[in-house]
Amino acid sequence: MNSHAPTLLLACDLGKSGGKFFYKLLHGQTHALWMEAEVAQREAAGVESISPGGRPQDCAWYRNGEVLTFVGKAAQRFLDYNSFKEDKSLKAPERIVGTLGAIAKTEGLPSRFDAVVWVLLPINELFTRQQIASRLTTLAQGFRFQDEVEYRVGLTLSFRPEGYGIYVQRKAQLQQTGVSIAQRTTWIEMLGHRNGTQLAFETGTLNSAKSTSKFPGFWESFEKAANAAGVSVTEYDVLLRALETGQAQQYSVAKGTAVDFSTAIAQVEAAYLASLESHFTDHLLPSLATGKGDVVLAGGAAYLMREPLRQFFEERGFASRLTFAWEHQEALTQLVKAQLPEAVELPSLPMRMTDGFGLFQALLGDFNRLRVGA
Repeated sequence: MNSHAPTLLLACDLGKSGGKFFYKLLHGQTHALWMEAEVAQREAAGVESISPGGRPQDCAWYRNGEVLTFVGKAAQRFLDYNSFKEDKSLKAPERIVGTLGAIAKTEGLPSRFDAVVWVLLPINELFTRQQIASRLTTLAQGFRFQDEVEYRVGLTLSFRPEGYGIYVQRKAQLQQTGVSIAQRTTWIEMLGHRNGTQLAFETGTLNSAKSTSKFPGFWESFEKAANAAGVSVTEYDVLLRALETGQAQQYSVAKGTAVDFSTAIAQVEAAYLASLESHFTDHLLPSLATGKGDVVLAGGAAYLMREPLRQFFEERGFASRLTFAWEHQEALTQLVKAQLPEAVELPSLPMRMTDGFGLFQALLGDFNRLRVGA
């Protein structure tokens, strides 16, 4: 690293519905950042105009030679949809560079700065980290954000499995009660839209043999159940809102009237729990039954399905072993609500940022240890 260049610390959780980021400059304050997930690339000659103004994260785009890369809201004008099934690793470098550019402009960073960047990836995509690192390093060597400043970023990269930040948060919570997380088995169940990820920590160490990203995600069950209940694609967002709020009566723009989604909600909940049951039965419940394990549920689907999931574990006698990752996260909630106006329309945003916030805490701890030991 260049000792004279500013140093940025950045934690990245590249969700399919949006990117969750936390950052700080070496002697600055912690900031939360949310950016939509879309990425679009176009030849510069084929783009007639680009709307200026707004927050840098809302109009994030950059030039590499004759190619323009649009990230987040800026990319949405070029795309019809954002695939939930696409691997996160495919567009990770472009998304991170867009974020670096947005932060650099917001913070008034010089054209050359250093960045320590930690990235969460599904455990079954960690094998792509060298590919991501190579592409990201190349892009960071020279990109012109919004065709203004050309930034050159000295990167120090590290990758962790999704759920690692949840583990860090859980460890801190237990320490406050005088308990060491190494004394117990901790199951982190990341229930995502595209897939589920299970991390098994035993004696404070990740057990890769018991960890997986290969059990069903929420979206496949949701689509099948919604269709079976007669809910059209145009009403998916309304049904999701009904699930999140627990209020079955929702206004449907497509129908021009209020609709009772209680039947659809029941079918979605039943279908998703059925898809999870074999995974839980084979890989989680036996450990809980021995009295050795605790389970932490996290991810967007866990939030949408929080009450049915709570009931699932209560019915099997494991209520005392169950924790939801977003519980007892007052500091995170205050930070997100204070800094991100998106939280008004996305009340689940603090919950969705829990993994990234834990990753950021780990990054800060590691960086500070290195500085003390230097």
